[in-house]
Amino acid sequence: MSSLLQKTSNFFKKILKFRKNSDRLQQNDILLMKKMRKSSFPSLRQFFNITKVLSVFEKILFFSAISVFIFSSVWSLNVVFDKYRVEVSAVGGDYVEGVLGSPQLINPLFSGLNEVDQDLVSMVYTGLMRYDKNRNLVTDLASSFEVSEDKKVYTFKIRQGVFWHDKTPFTIDDVIFTFESIQDSLVNSPLKVSFENVKIEKIDENTLKFTLNEAFPSFLSTLTVGILPKHFWSEISSDKIKLAQKNLQPIGTGPFVFKKIMKDSTGTINKIVLERFEEFYGQSAYIKTFSFIFYNDYDGPEGLVTALREKKIDGINFVPFEYLEKVKRKNIDLHTLKLPQYTALFYNMQRDFLDEKDFRFALAQAVDRNRIVNDILQNEAELINGPILEGFPGFDANLEGTKFSFEEANKLLDKNYERISAEDFKNLLIEKKVKEYEEQVKKENETTSSTDNGISTSTTTTLNIEEIKNNIKIEVENTLDEAQLFYRTIDKNDKTKILELNLVTASTPEYTKIAELIAGYYQDIGIKTKVSLVDSKEFVRSVLKTHNYDILLYGVIVGNDPDQYPFWHSKQVDYPGLNLSYYEKRSVDELLEKIRTTKEDSELNTLYSDLQKIILEDTPATFLFLPTYTYALSNFVKGFDVSNISHPADRFSNVNEWYIKTKKNWNFNK
Repeated sequence: MSSLLQKTSNFFKKILKFRKNSDRLQQNDILLMKKMRKSSFPSLRQFFNITKVLSVFEKILFFSAISVFIFSSVWSLNVVFDKYRVEVSAVGGDYVEGVLGSPQLINPLFSGLNEVDQDLVSMVYTGLMRYDKNRNLVTDLASSFEVSEDKKVYTFKIRQGVFWHDKTPFTIDDVIFTFESIQDSLVNSPLKVSFENVKIEKIDENTLKFTLNEAFPSFLSTLTVGILPKHFWSEISSDKIKLAQKNLQPIGTGPFVFKKIMKDSTGTINKIVLERFEEFYGQSAYIKTFSFIFYNDYDGPEGLVTALREKKIDGINFVPFEYLEKVKRKNIDLHTLKLPQYTALFYNMQRDFLDEKDFRFALAQAVDRNRIVNDILQNEAELINGPILEGFPGFDANLEGTKFSFEEANKLLDKNYERISAEDFKNLLIEKKVKEYEEQVKKENETTSSTDNGISTSTTTTLNIEEIKNNIKIEVENTLDEAQLFYRTIDKNDKTKILELNLVTASTPEYTKIAELIAGYYQDIGIKTKVSLVDSKEFVRSVLKTHNYDILLYGVIVGNDPDQYPFWHSKQVDYPGLNLSYYEKRSVDELLEKIRTTKEDSELNTLYSDLQKIILEDTPATFLFLPTYTYALSNFVKGFDVSNISHPADRFSNVNEWYIKTKKNWNFNK
């Protein structure tokens, strides 16, 4: 037994020794492998061959673990990206805007006469001051300014590091050149009236001073005018500036550079392309190119609305209320902006009858302003009762306008102008024209002597009175409106002479409907009214320059400046002044001049209130409504952030913040 135990013990000892030797060999193998391969992590080749040494169950576990690892890693990365990566605007993209009208002078000295020019000038040029998107007046090309205690001296420091679009440095000489050009009578800028008595001095290379004869509280707002480059314009004589080709090839300091102009076969400008200015001293624009395409109408196959539907354009500068439904699209945002602009009937007080206050007041009483706003404009406007708008000194929310009453208007006119029925007037007019025709023929039938070998000849025309009367009757009836039941005579000896007025307005659908309605109201008080529609492109030349109207239906943009001087002072009756009624009154002139030198807000309120009372008493105009301004913009354009504007071009107040393209940036401050 003892021998068997001894043998068994020796067997296990051999096994233990063998295992120890095996472990030592294995460790030696591992050491040898480590020496041969420094990394203890499996190689890529080993990793892809791992399935050859794994069982089925081990393979399932292995690939499940790998899947969980990948999924959790992706999820974790997404969480990090969502938390610390934000979408921001990026440079790129092209925007095309459709505009009604066409450019004429892309020059800040003249652009106030044309809304299209104002749009382009606002993109290309900048001024010493500007209005931000919240309508606050802030410095622009000026870095700072100081105003003297008496409000007569304004000292400016200009911004450094500014370049013109041709890479020429901007200097203080450019500023002085611009304002001296405005003051030059040969240049004939409509801005001249605002700088007539202003002295401009260069203090040093960075400082200039404006000195006024009298304090003018709104002077800073006039300095938003774009500055011209002296090196670009100085070689052109003052009287030729307005005619220069450079007015259509502008160079400014604004966020966009003029790139190219495109014309059709007739030479008409149909497109202008602007490009972002990378060296702009402010925040450079994100949109790469900004194009304007010009149209003659909203309707039709070549109109703005069709172009928007066919995606030839990405926006429309202004959408009249009658086109709102046609313009509405899923991809179009309609922005309703507040614009200090009112529409009124301006009476030309140089014309017969319109120089009488009672006559003008009767015209005002005859117009139902509520119906214009409710029915024609479908409440897309606000009724106004005077020229002072909300937010300006002197505004009176409780002010009452002229009450509509054609009965009272007729009573007022009955005092001086006798009525004649439409039938009696027609018969008298036919009778008069027949008689005139008979007299004309009689003269032609008088014997005329001619010497032809001593022989006298004569010719006689036989009259067919009934046929003539019938032709004249048809002619007269075609000139009269059946809706007019009576007329008003102005000559007791010739009752065919009647009250007639020429109502002129722009040939837009909105103004056309309003003018026709007003003409109907005037018919109700016995006044024959002709409506003359003038193309918007010709309006300045044919109407505003000539004052060729009895009554003008027109929209006046007041802007940020509450100053009423351009609209009612007697010195503003001639173009480019905007005294559209030829209203001249010494007491009003004195008030307007005093307002410009008044510093105290309380006194300004009183003066403007007094001014408004006099104007309403004299009735040089009938104030109708304050329209809304609707801007159509494609929803792929982001960053538009404007709600209040003073001019249509102010919709571009933050155009350098608009963007189309985006990118992701890290933000670890969240």
